[in-house]
Amino acid sequence: MQDTPTAGMPEIEIQQNLDKAAKIITEHLDKALQDCTEAGLERDFFNAGIVATLMQAMETSLGGSAALAGALHQMAEMAAQKAEHDAGNAN
Repeated sequence: MQDTPTAGMPEIEIQQNLDKAAKIITEHLDKALQDCTEAGLERDFFNAGIVATLMQAMETSLGGSAALAGALHQMAEMAAQKAEHDAGNAN
């Protein structure tokens, strides 16, 4: 088993660190959404950009394997198809 930075940390400390990270990330996402809106981009482009960035970060942090990239791409396609289907049903 691989050592992680959280190994041996008390559960409450882990939660506090996750909360702190979430707060920092959320502040940046709020600013990014505002910047995208001011640039005339629709919310869908912002959402797609977030998903693409997260996929790229996951691939990088997990070693960039081709199998992982393929799986992530497939998941993104499925999510896009579902979003299109849901949008079609909403109209």
